[in-house]
Amino acid sequence: MDERIEPMSSQHPESSGLSREQGHEFKNIFSIILANVEMVGEELGATGQVQRRLERIMEACRRGEGLVERIRNPEIREQKQGADWSQAASGPTMPSGRVLVVDDEADVVAIVSRYLIKEGLCVRGVTDSGQALNLLREDPFCCDLVITDMDMPSLTGAALSRELQEMRPELPVIMVTGHDRHVSGATAADLGIREVLLKPLNRQTLLTAVRRLLVS
Repeated sequence: MDERIEPMSSQHPESSGLSREQGHEFKNIFSIILANVEMVGEELGATGQVQRRLERIMEACRRGEGLVERIRNPEIREQKQGADWSQAASGPTMPSGRVLVVDDEADVVAIVSRYLIKEGLCVRGVTDSGQALNLLREDPFCCDLVITDMDMPSLTGAALSRELQEMRPELPVIMVTGHDRHVSGATAADLGIREVLLKPLNRQTLLTAVRRLLVS
């Protein structure tokens, strides 16, 4: 079984001064700030001037994300830049389900979990892929969907997916991978991976994939 995760082609240089790595890091920073500002507002029950200041921070982050995207992709259309997280609430109702989120970055687990909990899903997040595997060994039916990062210490997302495929073949898996990695279609099918999403995660893209897999 070929489980190689191959680097994306380096034959196409970036169209700007930002490399893929730099663009990824900038957008990831903005995503973390946005999610944490939203959580602070909800935990404090912020109103009035405090809420307005938090909204300004969130708007600045969204503008930052858009700026990074425009620098990296000068040809992007202006109207396309508005497709940010604020639109994620629209669309079909999310079906019920239990989702296991696995990523060695605690911030990513918190952000993804928050997105899903706000849609009414039951979520458990872990930062140790070995712990995730043990949870499913104890109860293979503890969740309806697994969202896992690709690059993790000790047990990679591909290795975890292979174990889950042998344990419970019908369990859908969403693989989250870095900007410079991709999973071939054959490898994904062999590992039971139904969707492959790139970091930094777009909220709407994530929710659309989750919705599709929970109703399939």
